[in-house]
Order: sequence, then structure tokens, then C-alpha cells
Amino acid sequence: DTLPQAPINEFDEITQVALFLGVACRVFMGVSRSSCDLIMKIISIILFLAFRRSDNGLNSSDTNTLKQIPMTSESAEAKFHLTGKTVPYAVCSCHCTYPPTYAPGSTTPAYPERCTHRPTLTTECGEALLVGEDGNFRPRKTFLYHDFKDYLSGLLSRRDIEAVMDQACDDLMDSIDSPQPSFIKTPFEAQFLRQFDGPQPGSLFVDRGEEGRYVFALHVDFFNPEGLNIRGASTSCGIISMACLNLPVD
Repeated sequence: DTLPQAPINEFDEITQVALFLGVACRVFMGVSRSSCDLIMKIISIILFLAFRRSDNGLNSSDTNTLKQIPMTSESAEAKFHLTGKTVPYAVCSCHCTYPPTYAPGSTTPAYPERCTHRPTLTTECGEALLVGEDGNFRPRKTFLYHDFKDYLSGLLSRRDIEAVMDQACDDLMDSIDSPQPSFIKTPFEAQFLRQFDGPQPGSLFVDRGEEGRYVFALHVDFFNPEGLNIRGASTSCGIISMACLNLPVD
């Protein structure tokens, strides 16, 4: 009951349909952001004309509905909680990271000017963390961290997805005494999870009882986004990703 819920659930049906139309144009149909903003404005105008009474007035319910409809597709997408919580860390060349701070009421991240990491007791890195001028500074290098708790709570807020994740453990537990399949299709058919111990001595990890037991795969990869050409650019881009193996492959 404490899991995050999408704000869209708090709106009336007309607002939900209007928001879905705007987001569907952007996410599924690939309509540009400016065109989606125009669509949201047109939807608001159409509803205003449909609600308007003969005296050109609106009742309180219709007025509230119009107030709920945002004028931009970005605001509409936010109502569906499509994007997770992220933290943009500033990264020094020595690989020390610095989380952002925010002034009260501001959404602009602020960072220290220089790295204060001490590789030894007598030395300080002192490398500049920011670039820019005229007060417009940004990190020289950024690590965008996707909050794991936000990601997991987003999965568990969907009861159907939670049931699928639990079913992976239950299916393995039901077949734990059966021979291991000769062809492995999912991680839950592999020998490791069939033998992996749980938190209680003598119990298996997949013997979850009333708990949720979730398995994740961590992947780290660095690559050159500009291609591997001889004497070419040497830009390096790194990705650290995590996937829940309880979910079906498809």
C-alpha cells in the first residue's frame, strides 16, 4: 500500500483519456514534442467548447477537469510516472563521484567546484569538476544513477508483474525434485538457482514462503559511441545496467 502510484489514477475519466491520447501520440506514434504540445492545447480547447453552456459559463466540475489537463506533452507524460527517479552525479577524472544539491524551491543541481578526494593522507585531487562560464556551469563528466528502490517499487506497484515475479520462484520450487532440463531456457532452470541457499540455514532461495525473492543480473560495458576506427575518436561511454531475471524472457 505504500508503493508509488501514478498520478493519472487521481484524475477523472475525461482527463485520463485526454492525457492518454497526448502521451500515445508521443510515445507510440513518434509525434514530435512540439506537435504533441499542440495536440494537448487543441484537446483542451475542444473540451472547453463541449463543456460551455449557453451562457458561455462552466460548472465547477468542468472547470476542474480543464485545470487537470496540462498544456505540454512533457507534463502529460509525468502524470503516468513513466520516468524513474535519477540522480546526476558529477564525476572527477579520478572517478570520485559527487551527488547534486538543490537550493530550496530549485530543480537546478549544484556541485562542488573541485574534487576533494584524497588518494593519500597528504594529497588532495583538486581537479576541476565543472566547465562553463557566466555562471552556467555543468559537470565535466556525469554519471546518471537510476534509483534501484524506485525501479523495484515501480515493478511491485503492478500487481500483475509482482505475481509473475513470484511465479518464477514458485515454479522452480514445485519442480525442484525433477531432473534439470537438458536445454536451459531461463536462469531459473539453471543449476545455480536450484541449489542457491536462502537466508535461513537449510532452505533454498526460491522457497520464498510469503516473501518476494528476486534475482537480478548486473551488466557493465564500455564502448566507443563513434565507432572503432583506426586513429579515430577515442570517446568512451559506459553503461551499468541491471535486469530482473524473475520476469519472462519475452
